[in-house]
Amino acid sequence: MSGSRWWAAVILLLAAAVTEYALPRTEAAVPRPPLLNLPLAIDGWTAQDVPIEARLVTVSAVDNYLNRVYHRAPADEVGVYIGYYKSQRAGDSVHSPKNCLPGAGWQPVSSSRITLPLLPLGAPAEVNLYTVENEHERFVVLYWYQSHGRIVASEYVAKYYTIRDAILLHRTDAALVRITVPATDDETRARQSAIAFAVLIAPKLDEVIPR
Repeated sequence: MSGSRWWAAVILLLAAAVTEYALPRTEAAVPRPPLLNLPLAIDGWTAQDVPIEARLVTVSAVDNYLNRVYHRAPADEVGVYIGYYKSQRAGDSVHSPKNCLPGAGWQPVSSSRITLPLLPLGAPAEVNLYTVENEHERFVVLYWYQSHGRIVASEYVAKYYTIRDAILLHRTDAALVRITVPATDDETRARQSAIAFAVLIAPKLDEVIPR
């Protein structure tokens, strides 16, 4: 970690500690539609929900999640995972795929950030773009942090907004959104498919992730 990133991490951790002890324990109640309200059929894609092992749900400390695979003929496939945390005050925070994927055996091949063209629905949003592999399998992964109508790529920026919103809104809820596409045969096509699907589904996420 570079010096600037190290100091940024230290400052955010200190600020988080101050926020944890200085603010009221109660948070503002917000309507939270079920994540399963996300449409199963989207523009020619149809989906099937895939349960996650109970022990993995426990480890992630997520309050609600959605794990789906969307299909479109003849062989297009996109995985969508949303992990929602209703509060991050008690030490349960959004888990970064940067840490979780290697822990599950997926090693990064490349990493970068791209901008999703979400206009006219909202400002363009920067998200993370990873290629990961495990033995003979390879996937393209897009992921971002989403809270209160914002999409951010950086976990440091996400933590800043958690602290800011805790002070101003008495809310620390947030979600991780992850999109995965198999890339074993054609990584370029997988990347294009992941980006196109992210642009397609992003406007619908506001219906299930509280603004």
